[in-house]
Amino acid sequence: MFTKLKAQLQYIRDNRFTRDMMRYFDWPLFLIVIAIALFGIVCVFSATASEVTEAPATVMEMLETQSIYYPRLQFIWLLAGIFAMTVMIFLPYQLFSRYANVIYIANILVLLGTLLIAEVGRGGMQAFLRLGSSDRTLQPSEFGKVAMILCFSKVFTQRKAPVRTLNEFLLMTAYMAIPLVLVVLQPDFGTAMVYLAVFAVMIFLSGTNTKLLLGLLACLVVVAVPIWYAMMNTSAADNFRLTRFLIWLHPENYPDEARQVINAQIAVGSGGLFGKGIVSPGSYASLGYISDDHTDFIFAVVCESFGLVGGGALVAAYMLLIARLIVLALRVNDPYGAFIIVGVVGMLLFHIVENICMVIGLLPVTGIPLPFVSYGGSNMLTNMLAIGLVENVVIRSRRSSQVNRTNPYRSISL
Repeated sequence: MFTKLKAQLQYIRDNRFTRDMMRYFDWPLFLIVIAIALFGIVCVFSATASEVTEAPATVMEMLETQSIYYPRLQFIWLLAGIFAMTVMIFLPYQLFSRYANVIYIANILVLLGTLLIAEVGRGGMQAFLRLGSSDRTLQPSEFGKVAMILCFSKVFTQRKAPVRTLNEFLLMTAYMAIPLVLVVLQPDFGTAMVYLAVFAVMIFLSGTNTKLLLGLLACLVVVAVPIWYAMMNTSAADNFRLTRFLIWLHPENYPDEARQVINAQIAVGSGGLFGKGIVSPGSYASLGYISDDHTDFIFAVVCESFGLVGGGALVAAYMLLIARLIVLALRVNDPYGAFIIVGVVGMLLFHIVENICMVIGLLPVTGIPLPFVSYGGSNMLTNMLAIGLVENVVIRSRRSSQVNRTNPYRSISL
């Protein structure tokens, strides 16, 4: 065991991050992320602004009259995320493949511990751990997303052939189901859906039998029908998740419960082409008409403050981010590294689509934050760790390709 540990330490030393490796750093990806995150801080400031009778004349007047508590914290979380990303780059990503089982078990133990010691919060959720005596909390299931990307990547990489049979698919599903069930028990269905989305994207792109996937999807639809009718026979007041579906289908029938969604859609439309501005009189954000406007419903503030142009620019930036990640995944010469990037794409893409669509009424509300824009430390750190993983893969993949072109008899392997 000591010999094995010594070999691992020697591997880390041989493949440690050095200054010359910065030339392989993907700056376009990093700059897109930072641009979105800085824009998000401005949006958090707009969302948490207090009511004004007239718009501030200057930026200094705006900063003097409005609280910067949440924007300041979001900026601190961004700096912490950049630090976490940097730390993630230093370790060779191949080590995560070797210790994937350890990461998997650790994630399960953390999720289980969260169920046992976390306080019951809003909606009956036990998903947040309080940091000391402060009001700040940490959400372990957020970091579990990165852990599951690493674990899923190892599982798919070590297979000699894609999933072809139902038995193989059920084994893969069981592997995913254990942490998924622990998240559902919190209950945090939004994060659970992210786990499912990452797994679905990775299993589809791994070359799994398409007929098998379509057959399983048909079975899920058939099973969902009686479950839906069973839910409809329960009282909506006793099942707020059912109420969310009903609000999505018929918001006019639930004026009180649907107020958040309706006000968010009004705010989106009221922004017009160029928006009302960051701090404007009569804005829905400053009047407090949209609950969670600095977290889950931040996109409504984006559109109200910056209009169709601002909302469209943010969507375009996300499209650039996803496109860049896909290009990087296609260029990576290591299957494990490519699966990691694919997993990150699945995680971010699901967050983006679900959040924006729930704000404009195309999907039910699930409490999914908008990556790099919504206020929240756990989500910011998780997303920056994911970007750090991608940079790790890209840097070492590019370096490996360069070394092999220079000396074809030398390769870097674990």
